[in-house]
Amino acid sequence: MKIVLNVIKILVLLVFLLLAVSNTQTVSLFYLPGQPLELPLIVALFAAFVIGIVFGLFALFGRLLALRSENNRLRAEVKKTAVITEQEIRAAAPVQTVQTAEQAAKE
Repeated sequence: MKIVLNVIKILVLLVFLLLAVSNTQTVSLFYLPGQPLELPLIVALFAAFVIGIVFGLFALFGRLLALRSENNRLRAEVKKTAVITEQEIRAAAPVQTVQTAEQAAKE
């Protein structure tokens, strides 16, 4: 599986490298009215890609916080259940000890 992933990564890298080499024309990017910025096309595409990643991470950030709080709630619930189960085991242990002692005395 790692080999397949590495091959896919290499192919994606080669595609981006091919795009970078073949798209060296300059384009005008107007970020403010009357303020053009001359960039190679691949730089503009890469900047758009990075901005998309940043916005995607911000979009997922809220979901990440919700999942973290749910995870903490579930961990607390598991700890509470484990404590209750441990107390039940301790409460049941002397009864079993008495029963085994009574069985040993009968034999």
